[in-house]
Amino acid sequence: MEKMNTNNTIIQIRDALSRVNQKVNLIGFVREFSFPRKSLGTDYVSTLKIVDESYRENELSVQIFTRKAEDLPMPRSHKDFIILYKVKITEFNGRLYAVFNKIFSSYALFDEKSCIDFNPYQASSGFHLLGPDMGFVRRMGHSCSKFPFSGGMDEYLLSLKDIKSDKPYFDLVCKVLHVEEVTSNVWMLFVWDGNDTPPLSLDTNLNDEEQNPLPLHIEQFLLPSDILCTFPCVGTVLRVMTDKAHEKFGLNFNGIGKWVRFRNMTCEVHFGSWKGLLTSSSRVRYLPENHDTVLECIRNFNQRGMGEEGRFPSWSSPPYLAVIDYENVPFATMMDLLTQPEVGGTVKCIVRVLAVCPPQAKDFCNQPVGSDQYRMRLTLEDPTARLHATLCGDDWVKFFGDCFSVDVLTTKMNKLLGVPGKEDSDSLRSPPWIKCCINVNSVGYHICGTRLVDDDVEY
Repeated sequence: MEKMNTNNTIIQIRDALSRVNQKVNLIGFVREFSFPRKSLGTDYVSTLKIVDESYRENELSVQIFTRKAEDLPMPRSHKDFIILYKVKITEFNGRLYAVFNKIFSSYALFDEKSCIDFNPYQASSGFHLLGPDMGFVRRMGHSCSKFPFSGGMDEYLLSLKDIKSDKPYFDLVCKVLHVEEVTSNVWMLFVWDGNDTPPLSLDTNLNDEEQNPLPLHIEQFLLPSDILCTFPCVGTVLRVMTDKAHEKFGLNFNGIGKWVRFRNMTCEVHFGSWKGLLTSSSRVRYLPENHDTVLECIRNFNQRGMGEEGRFPSWSSPPYLAVIDYENVPFATMMDLLTQPEVGGTVKCIVRVLAVCPPQAKDFCNQPVGSDQYRMRLTLEDPTARLHATLCGDDWVKFFGDCFSVDVLTTKMNKLLGVPGKEDSDSLRSPPWIKCCINVNSVGYHICGTRLVDDDVEY
């Protein structure tokens, strides 16, 4: 038979664990939470992990069930704490956790400010703070900045430079830059930790570039420039998709602009780009900016520097497959080019050429030398972004040289695109890094002052 804590006051988590099948009142700092999702029935569910003075090292899981997703608690900060009234302590498979019942349980979330006047920033319907519990709220408010914080174990923690598609699940510490609803009830997060993701091989059919070009970004449409301009220009901004169960994700998530730790996420390869995935079992922790892992991310990024060398892709190293005429021009990443407000000027970049259009050497070998018909679209990539640049006229001749036999040009194009041996539409390609100059104007991006290096040339 269910019992209620006899004095109806808040008790410590450690004491609550001895009251299996009883309803108890608890208060604790929210260390972790899952994203709102549909339960197996008609409710929405989220899981919180809470701690208090009696239960610092471990964390008590609390399962919250509500009729609507917006009724689930959504913490705003690592300092926030929650009051839970009439949650039932339950044992399953040898583990103890608390269950919030939508009919008789209630909760309230507090931060440092709201606890001053005992006015929670979020509360379930029917919540009423009991007079004797005001002292608990006051003490928790005083402890917000002092209470020990754990970012979780490092066993599954990866940085963006270490991600792998064959790793089933991992944790990622990152800064959430933006959240966008890409289709109805499907959300995409844009996250960053200052590192470059590893370059990927591609299995795209080169001959299909005209009809089905390699996408420039995972999202269907490029973000508006006012949002894109807020993104860092160094380091990969990883796109992370939510699970279909997270239909209300963007309406409840309070992590934009914050450092977080995503737990139990995974990733996959999407047309040669990394794409993160939040699953139904993924969770998140807000991290303070002085947390050791956050400080390490910031320190590593600062050591990389924001100058020319800091903009070099981490995975690239000379010698490069191309040399340039204009070494004294500024160095830029692809994100620099996408976000720079001014139009005009020439920059140098280190990129990979993922695709060309037209894709066949024979399309160029019947043109007279110096013909304006030499026009090619190149898909360029560095760790920050992809974009299309044109190569035409004299710049095309300079780039490939003035030997226009089909065999020679095919060899050069295959080398540029990383095709191993003879061209094979089913083989994986790993395009090499090249240095190139790009002229930026109102029409777009144009490769200039760049030439491929022959095997027998020292550079």
